[in-house]
Amino acid sequence: MSLFHWFVRSIPRAPKKTGLLMAIYFWWQDYFTPAGRALASLFLLSMFAGAVPGFWMAWIFGGLDFLFFLGLVFSLFVTAKRSKVSVENVTVNRVREGEVATVSAVIAARSTLDCVMLSANRLPPSLSAVESDALKVRAGESPRVECYVKTSSRGSFMLKKVSANVIEIMGMLRWPFAYAGSVELLVYPRPFKVNSFLFLTQGASGMAFAPFLMPSIARGMNFIGVRPYREGDSLRDLHHKAFARYGKPFTKEFEVERGAGVILLLDTASPAFADRYRLEDAIRITAGIGEWLLDRGILGRFFIDDEEIALEGGSESRKNLMDALARIPPATIRYAKRPAPWSPAARPMDPVLRVGLYANEDPLVNKQVVVGRPPEKSDNPESGSDEILYVPVKDSLPEGGDL
Repeated sequence: MSLFHWFVRSIPRAPKKTGLLMAIYFWWQDYFTPAGRALASLFLLSMFAGAVPGFWMAWIFGGLDFLFFLGLVFSLFVTAKRSKVSVENVTVNRVREGEVATVSAVIAARSTLDCVMLSANRLPPSLSAVESDALKVRAGESPRVECYVKTSSRGSFMLKKVSANVIEIMGMLRWPFAYAGSVELLVYPRPFKVNSFLFLTQGASGMAFAPFLMPSIARGMNFIGVRPYREGDSLRDLHHKAFARYGKPFTKEFEVERGAGVILLLDTASPAFADRYRLEDAIRITAGIGEWLLDRGILGRFFIDDEEIALEGGSESRKNLMDALARIPPATIRYAKRPAPWSPAARPMDPVLRVGLYANEDPLVNKQVVVGRPPEKSDNPESGSDEILYVPVKDSLPEGGDL
């Protein structure tokens, strides 16, 4: 089913250039309220019903409906169009796929508005807008209003038309006063929650990763605070005062030296057409592994293909990681990145963990997490060497697990 859903989502929903039909559709969405769309639909229905011999009442209703809309167009320009209002300071928060984003904007009114609502118009197919409640704004007021955007998939979306919709006097039409610029909505991937990561220290290649999981070796000299005790922490790092105060163990946390840590690499290449839909699962697994490494303070560098993503440290590292994952273009039917050797600008000095859709023999990579089934010669997901872990994904990733 995942392949079918990806196939449906990858079909373009709108042309790259706005034609006549798309212009009519946008006009229908921007200038008609839900009540106005219902009344206009009844007008078209009455025209088709009037084709039935003897059903003359439909033509009477259609004529009255048409005359009513003529009056509405006049009132639209007399009331809503003559309003003086602008949309300023638009902001939108970052969310994870499936969550609801909040779009906030200041509606500056230079004339009294009896009914105005904030909305985000002309959204991509994976987003849907929920208008704010109707409110009255007096001349000179500048309230901050919030509307909402429902998300369904990861990505970077430009909200190009955040509008203050001023309703005309009859409530059937509206005039959208749009924000002069655009604002980016980042929808983060839903991370695969990693409970434990035993694969990281297994085999000969695991010896390169093991020292970073030892706080006495990986830590720096600067004490930055305490955190709850985790299995594997050194007993000499216990914070006795916090233990005595709260009745549970806490561990001293030290700043990790900059640049020292595990190097995480996400390879977005998809050599086989049938594997392209697994790219989103690979991104979710990368997000989970990245958060697991950040929680332990051992993520030194992060790469997406050959591009290094700067990690500024602290809470900004998590933000930079998720921002970069959200901006990865999705694989589609017509386009996907082709495999190529990993060639970073500088040779990595620390162990490299690679996440991808296929196994790749690279001398710079120590361990690999491959999203997909192992070779047909074995159906055991844990088969293969200690350097490659196959994660078979059937329909969707579970909420959490062990790697």
